[in-house]
Amino acid sequence: MRIRIAAPAVVGALALAAVAAPGTAFAASSPVVKVSASAASFTIGLTNPYTFQVTVSASTLKGIKSIKAEPWTAAGNPAFHGPNAAAVAQESLDLKTLRRTATSLTVGYTEHDSSATNRPPNAIAGTWELAVLVTTKDGRTVFEPRAAHFTVKRADVLSAKPSAATVRKGAALTVKGQLNRADWNKGVWAGNGGQWVQVQFRKAGTSTWVTVAVAKTAANGSVSASVRDYASGSWRLAYNGNAVSSAAVSGAAGVTVK
Repeated sequence: MRIRIAAPAVVGALALAAVAAPGTAFAASSPVVKVSASAASFTIGLTNPYTFQVTVSASTLKGIKSIKAEPWTAAGNPAFHGPNAAAVAQESLDLKTLRRTATSLTVGYTEHDSSATNRPPNAIAGTWELAVLVTTKDGRTVFEPRAAHFTVKRADVLSAKPSAATVRKGAALTVKGQLNRADWNKGVWAGNGGQWVQVQFRKAGTSTWVTVAVAKTAANGSVSASVRDYASGSWRLAYNGNAVSSAAVSGAAGVTVK
């Protein structure tokens, strides 16, 4: 996926006065242009395949001539508020026509990649937007800088290990683990510190996981929590993720209570 995190250079000349922002009303004689868009969120680790997928549809009684779209993010550059219509017109994704009628057009884009060969910089993890430019057959344009949003997250992995495989009923049990996050810049798994992790238990013979404690990871990503075990079952750790990190769940480890 192409990465746009800085304002593009001015290319070409497209009069902004001719571009209608979302919600702008046309004259009564001009049919309304309806635009809908979607973009799939995805997570990038160090070796996993990932797919970026976009679908955009537009319709109006006069018909749609073309649709352009460009993903962008302000991550790493909060002052950037997205590309303008001219940039989207020139640097659009290579959208393919999926369906066309006399009044509508649906286009799509799919890109398959692998983090083993293509990892972005850490700074671009977070929320992304999809800017869309629609041109009708009668020459009107509609520009929506935030037609859809999606997230690109750094993958997390989590491990868990109880301090004993067998304990007496009510005895203390320590569950230790490690939360690591993909460091795209260095190509390694690095400790994800300062994150809250849930300690979860599933009683033997049941299918429901119950959170019995929470613990915060140390700077190196390690975590340790003390609980009391009253029944045989399985223990695990779970992380909900955040704006830039994916959720993660450790494998389950069984503990028998005697």
